[in-house]
Amino acid sequence: MNIYLVRQKLTIIIVALFLGCTAVSAQTGLRRDTVSVYFGSALSQVDSSFGGNAGVLDSLNAVVARYSRRPGFSLSIKGTSSPDGTQQFNQWLSERRTENFAKYIKTFDDTVSIGVDWEGLERDILEYGPFPGSEQVLDIVRNTPLWVIEDGKIVGSRKKSLMDLRGGRVFNYMMEHIFPLQRRVEVIVTYTPVLPIVPLLFNPPRQEVCALAAAPSLAERVAQREPAAFEYDPYQRIALKTNLLADAALMPSLEAEYLINEHWSVAAHGAVAWWSKDAAHKYYQVATIYPEARWWFRTRKPWHGHYLGLFAGGAWYDLENGGRGYQGEAGFVGLSYGYMFPITDCLSFEAGLGLGYMYTKYEEYEPVSYMEGTHYVYQQTSVLNYLGPLKVKFAFVWRLWDRNKKGGDR
Repeated sequence: MNIYLVRQKLTIIIVALFLGCTAVSAQTGLRRDTVSVYFGSALSQVDSSFGGNAGVLDSLNAVVARYSRRPGFSLSIKGTSSPDGTQQFNQWLSERRTENFAKYIKTFDDTVSIGVDWEGLERDILEYGPFPGSEQVLDIVRNTPLWVIEDGKIVGSRKKSLMDLRGGRVFNYMMEHIFPLQRRVEVIVTYTPVLPIVPLLFNPPRQEVCALAAAPSLAERVAQREPAAFEYDPYQRIALKTNLLADAALMPSLEAEYLINEHWSVAAHGAVAWWSKDAAHKYYQVATIYPEARWWFRTRKPWHGHYLGLFAGGAWYDLENGGRGYQGEAGFVGLSYGYMFPITDCLSFEAGLGLGYMYTKYEEYEPVSYMEGTHYVYQQTSVLNYLGPLKVKFAFVWRLWDRNKKGGDR
């Protein structure tokens, strides 16, 4: 046979095979999958161990690795939050969830953060099925404006109507059963499954195996939910503390801390011991106060985890034990590390250590008896520069202002 005819036939066969594969791929068309990754109460970090996230994230990573370089691939991210927080906090929280998931997945085309997903809430309620007040909830979601305005003033809102429904019982029910599904990032992936050439030569066409794992339905999540993921978790904003070590040293202490968000808090510390026994020339008088800013990391939930802090403040003291006394003032600045862990829904323990620099200037004096009286005679003024431990803490913590009980932040 003429070699040119052989080459021509081989070329026709190869082109036909190529066109056949292309035709099968075209018939397959674009595939569009939507999955959701869920977050804990008031949290925005992607957690594969939370709820049913593990299987969804594994399959999502597999699809991205396989298809992201192929034509037609796109991935969009939509972050949402549940209705039980303030509008500003919900928007901020949905933005953080979107941002953190974008950093996790790395490959994406567009992102959006919408705060509360009211349309998604309606779908979830319909999928969940009837519960006491569900029809009234749907009516409010569909027909009540986000803000009710009369004469230029805000007189109500969609959220307030939900919170007032049946004295708040319906809202609390939804916080436990419905709202956890609103704390999510919705991921929409579009890709073109392409069939390999070799199997086409010997086997009939079939769909590729690699695809996104379907997340559990709302009904499945409610029926078989993990207690840690869906049971009610208090989210207190304020903590009052007393350092048991300072209290044991007869120096009563009080600290108030405000949780700004899941990673930042501010605190104000104060302690005072104002004891004296003039007849024995004994003075134990110390007062100290200082603010502190904290960054929380590796947290399991609010108020449970590690923190690093920056503090600065001052102290006043008069110390004497029957002999030479010391009276002065001090200023200090330092870094702290601590760990807090809960023991009940509103009580915790906290352990911490602070290191830093202190400058103090003080006067030394001696008690002297003179003419049937005691006088404190000035001796000298001294200055001390100190670098080292500044505080040790083992504190009892009372957490309060639970924002979850009545429309709080989640």
